[in-house]
Amino acid sequence: MKNRATAIILRNGKLLLLHRQKPGRDYYILPGGGVELDESFEEACIREVKEETGLDVLGLQRVYNYHFRGSEDVYFVTRVPPNEPILGGSEAKRQSPTNLYSFSWVDAKQLQDIPLVPVAARRICIEIMGRQKW
Repeated sequence: MKNRATAIILRNGKLLLLHRQKPGRDYYILPGGGVELDESFEEACIREVKEETGLDVLGLQRVYNYHFRGSEDVYFVTRVPPNEPILGGSEAKRQSPTNLYSFSWVDAKQLQDIPLVPVAARRICIEIMGRQKW
């Protein structure tokens, strides 16, 4: 498995998630993706946020390292401009009537009830959201 950089994008007490719907699956993920051989986790996070959401990362802070089956997933709280996200990158190319991507802003209470993957992401995000001062 490939190492991954994951963005926790918070705005007005809400977390930005990418909602995935395809035959037999309906779930949510955080923006992010694989770390290329020639880049750091920070660089991968900045690139993935831009590709997937069209948003520039104005600042980021490493908040959690998660090790699973020989790979590492590094979570960053990221600061982005107030613009709304626009789907881009490979997600936009793969979008179809049977393979849907959409953005959702959710609060901590909603986060309890939605299928966020991986499972560890829910605990990490709830912990981070609880620390934030709005």
